[in-house]
Amino acid sequence: MKSNIHFSAIIMLLLMSLCVKPARAQQHLDLPLWPEKAGTEDYADAKLQVFIPEKSNGVAVIACPGGGYAYLALEKEGTNFASFFNEQGIALIVLKYRLPKGRAGVPLADARRALQLVREHADQWHIDKNKVGIMGSSAGGHLAATASTHLSGEERPAFQVLLYPVISMEEGLTHEGSRKSLLGEAPGAALVKEYSNEQQVTEQTPPAFIAVSDDDKTVSSLNSIRYYEALHEKKVPVSLHIYPTGGHGWALNDYRYKPEWTAELKKWLQTLSWAH
Repeated sequence: MKSNIHFSAIIMLLLMSLCVKPARAQQHLDLPLWPEKAGTEDYADAKLQVFIPEKSNGVAVIACPGGGYAYLALEKEGTNFASFFNEQGIALIVLKYRLPKGRAGVPLADARRALQLVREHADQWHIDKNKVGIMGSSAGGHLAATASTHLSGEERPAFQVLLYPVISMEEGLTHEGSRKSLLGEAPGAALVKEYSNEQQVTEQTPPAFIAVSDDDKTVSSLNSIRYYEALHEKKVPVSLHIYPTGGHGWALNDYRYKPEWTAELKKWLQTLSWAH
């Protein structure tokens, strides 16, 4: 009888252990970006996916996935980063922004709204309002850089993390697909300049971390170099990492320089002013 009881107890423990999975985040929730406009145009699709760490250090990153402003790589360049940041005590908020379809100001309006909502929920999500940064990959990097250079005062993000970003809208430097989706078929010179972020840097632009592959055939690494030069000229702290190979769109994929760039980003986040 005792042996049967022990056997049943062992089976029960095994079943329980199979059901228990380590939590990737203390809390995961979805939040509509424009609930008051959910019934109009494409507002209903815009949302935030929030991943809150078990032990928060007050820092938050809003991630803008890429996709040439024509689609969003939400998992690859968004939610897949949850564990990476949560393990550092950093909240990750993935922004599902509206696709511009030639309406240049639409993604920036969504990024501004995202920053606003995160700060409004700062106490609830254990976030310091002054430690909310923005991150973007590829065309999402352009959006993150646009928010960093176009927003001012309290709206501005505290820092920017850019992976293989589109920066410029100038022909010969930009990613043509992103430019067409954002600005339309034949944008005027003023619009091109406005969204060429290397031309919009000021002394108030937040610190930047940039990682790119030199052999990127989709988005030229010169985008990152021009942005670095503009930031450096304005004395904005910037950390630029150019790896010889890797191509485009690596995100958290396993490739040769993943250990290097992720370690450098972790170190850089620890060097921001509040980390001292």
